[in-house]
Amino acid sequence: MPEWLKTLLRPVYFRVDHWRGNPGFEFHRLPIVDIVHEYDAVYSYLLDARGAPDFTAGQYAHVIAPCAIRDNHHVRHMSFANAPHEAGVLFSMDCASASRFKRRFRKARPGDIVRLFKVRGDFTLRDEEADRPVLFIAGGIGIAPIRSLIAQMDADGRRNWALVYAGRGILYRDFWAQFPDQVAFADRQTVFPKVATALTALDRPLIYLCGRDAFIADTTAFLTGQGIAPADIRTENFSH
Repeated sequence: MPEWLKTLLRPVYFRVDHWRGNPGFEFHRLPIVDIVHEYDAVYSYLLDARGAPDFTAGQYAHVIAPCAIRDNHHVRHMSFANAPHEAGVLFSMDCASASRFKRRFRKARPGDIVRLFKVRGDFTLRDEEADRPVLFIAGGIGIAPIRSLIAQMDADGRRNWALVYAGRGILYRDFWAQFPDQVAFADRQTVFPKVATALTALDRPLIYLCGRDAFIADTTAFLTGQGIAPADIRTENFSH
């Protein structure tokens, strides 16, 4: 089938599938409880956790924008910023783009319904490595799944971690205030010196690195240059 015909028929397919009840999909309907303007065009959305899908800290869900159907314009992968034990489901996103998905969220209000399905992802903590320290490195909005992981470590009583967080603004300020000695904020000029400082304080750390393509590539190159084995670096790409 030619690509132009696929493009023409795709909206019809999704609309018909919606009318049929999207057979084969299990949706979790969560109302928005609160919307927080973090900085610039970055917003956090707190959802009522009742009816939320099961997930592990660090994973993501397929999210359908409010007042939209499942199609190729209104669904994105969004990482949980909360850990499973926390009271609400938390997502954060930069709404600066003009995508239909982001425009829906810019117009969203408390009470609007967000639908979740298909939880996925292996950017997670592993029980067999619980004795090793962890260095988290986040670039911008890539802090979301790392917040989830740190909340889980804190609930588990694990204190052997540090975070270097680089970005033009800071998400979840109140959360980080609990850990003044473990969290270092950085910018483009200071991120690698602060990573180097954190590495000297941790013995054989695992690295959890999340951000955009260029940030991941540059940081991975720096880490391997510091003697970190590639197998000890876990990454999550936040370029969407």
